Amino acid sequence: MNAFFASIEQELRPELRGQPIGIVPIEAETACCIAASYQAKAYGVKTGIRLDEALTLCPHLIAVQARPRLYVEYHHRIAAAIERCSRSNR
Repeated sequence: MNAFFASIEQELRPELRGQPIGIVPIEAETACCIAASYQAKAYGVKTGIRLDEALTLCPHLIAVQARPRLYVEYHHRIAAAIERCSRSNR
């Protein structure tokens, strides 16, 4: 589930698909990226990099404010699906 937060945003927001995005806790240049899409990673954007540094590496990076509750909800859905599959294989 690499790039998990970014993948969820790209799934729910079609305009972000295929775009380099960085997930940030707040919209400020001093914020750090807590996740990066595969497209952003291709430019060297990594988890933990400051947004201003990420924008230097990838000037067209789109900063997206994190939605933690949504990511937790998706985590629970995935965990439930894995549990259902593992029960059916017992």
